[in-house]
Amino acid sequence: MRRLLLLALLCAACTKDRAAPDSTTPQVAEPHGPDPLLLRVPRGGGTGHVYLYPKLDSAVWTVDEIPPLDHVLAFDQDAGTIAYVDAKGFPGRLDLRETDVAKASRAKLTSLSSANGSDIYGINSRGEIVRLNPTGGDWHFKPPVPARSVFAQPNGELIVTANKGAHTLVWRVRPPDDIVQDSAVLPLSGRGVRTQIGDRIYFAVDSGLVGVKAKDLSAVGAVQLESRVRALAPTPSGDRLYVATAADSGISIVDRYSGRVEMGVVLPAPPADLRMDALGRYLLARFPKTDSAWVIAIGTNRLVGAVPTRWETDLPVITPDGRLALLEAKDVTFVDPEKLDVQSTVAGGAKDFWYFFAWDGFRPRPQGLDQPVTFPGDSVPTDSLAASSTAPTTPGSPTTPGGTDIATAGIPPGAKPPSTGFTVSFAALLTEDKAQQLANAIKVAGNSAHVVSTNTAGSPIFRVVMGPFATKEEAEKIGRASRREYWIYEGSP
Repeated sequence: MRRLLLLALLCAACTKDRAAPDSTTPQVAEPHGPDPLLLRVPRGGGTGHVYLYPKLDSAVWTVDEIPPLDHVLAFDQDAGTIAYVDAKGFPGRLDLRETDVAKASRAKLTSLSSANGSDIYGINSRGEIVRLNPTGGDWHFKPPVPARSVFAQPNGELIVTANKGAHTLVWRVRPPDDIVQDSAVLPLSGRGVRTQIGDRIYFAVDSGLVGVKAKDLSAVGAVQLESRVRALAPTPSGDRLYVATAADSGISIVDRYSGRVEMGVVLPAPPADLRMDALGRYLLARFPKTDSAWVIAIGTNRLVGAVPTRWETDLPVITPDGRLALLEAKDVTFVDPEKLDVQSTVAGGAKDFWYFFAWDGFRPRPQGLDQPVTFPGDSVPTDSLAASSTAPTTPGSPTTPGGTDIATAGIPPGAKPPSTGFTVSFAALLTEDKAQQLANAIKVAGNSAHVVSTNTAGSPIFRVVMGPFATKEEAEKIGRASRREYWIYEGSP
C-alpha cells in the first residue's frame, strides 16, 4: 500500500512538472484549420480588402487597382493566389502573399477554367487550349477539332470537348503532354458541369443528361427528362445531381449510384438557375422573373421559403457559418436559412463583389520560427541561417580576454540577453530581383523596406524586411500601417 501511494505521488509530481507553463512565456491557443476569410472588391473595381470573417470592421489584407470582377475560378491554398475572370472576360490572379494583381492574358479566351487557382486554362480564337502559368510555363494544345469547352481537373488533367456534326467529342489530356489519353463520343450536347471532386462530368442533351467518368471517359448511364435542361447543380460529394428543366416547375434529383430520377422539390414556377451551397447544406433556386430566390434544405429536400434578393455571380450565397447572404439594392443582409429572419445588415455592402474562402496564410508567423537554433551542449547560441560553425562570435564583435562576447558578458547563466530590437518581415522569396521590387514598393512612415539574404539548406533566401525597431509595439505599428501581410521577430535582420 505504501509503495502504491509513493508511485501515485511521483506520477502527480511528474504530471505537474509537464503541465507547468513557463512563467516568462505567454500561453496562446493556436488556431486549428484554415481561417474563414472574405474578399470584398468594389463592383466597379478599385481597392480590395480581405476580412477575417465574420469580423468585417477591420481588414487583414488590402490591395489597390483590382479590376471589376465577374467571378472567381479557384483559390490556390499553397501559393495564396485567387484566379478570377474580370468584367471584360480577361483572366487574372490576386497574389495574397505578395499583395499583387496581375492580368494572366491579354488575348481574349473562352471557357476559362482553373482547378488550383494558379494554372488557368482557356480556348483561343483558333480553338486551341492555352494554359496560363504564373511562372511563365504556358502550354498550347491543338485538338483534332477546334475545342468548345475545357474542364480543369483537380489531378492536373483536362477534359476537352468539341462539337462535330451530330456528336460531341470528348478528350482527356494531361499537360504538358499533347497526347490524347482517352476519348469518347457523345450525342450533341450543350452546357456541362463537373462534380466538385472532379470524378464525373455531366452534359445536357435534348431532354436529358449524359455523363462520363473523368478517369477514363467511360460512359455514365443517360438520364431521360421531360424537357430541356435549364440548370444543373451537383452536391459537393457528387452523389446527387439537382436538375431544373425549362417546362417543369419541380427540381429533379438524379442519384449517381442507382441512376434513378426523383422529383425532389416542387416549386411554384420553373427556376431560372440553381446554386449549391459549398458544404451541401442548402440549394438556392432563382425566381424566373423577379429578384427573389427559393431556399431548399438539402438534407430533407424541403422548400424552406422564398427571400428577396438580386442574383449575381457572387450573391446570394450560404456563408461558412451557415447563414444566407442576400443582395439588396444597397446593402447585404444575413438571414437564418431556416427561419429566414434577418440577423444583421452590412450597409453599402451591395456595391462590392463578395468571395468567401478559407486560408491560414494571414496568421502571424510563430516567433520561434525566426529564433536561432540551439542544440544540447552548445555554449554559444548560433543562428543556423547565418552563423559560421567555425566562428564562435559574430565577426567584428569585441570580446573579453577569455573569449566572451562583451555584449553578453556579466549576464548570469540562463538569463536572456538584452534584446537587439524587433524586425518586421514582409516576405521571403527565392529571387533577389523580385524581392527588391517588392521592397521598393514598401514605404511606411518614412521607413523603407530592404532586402537581406540568408541561406537555407544550401538555397539562397531573400527576405524583405524593415527595422529593427526598439520595441515590439513600434514594429507592430509599422506592420499594421503597411497594410500588408507581415510578421514580427526579435533581433536584427
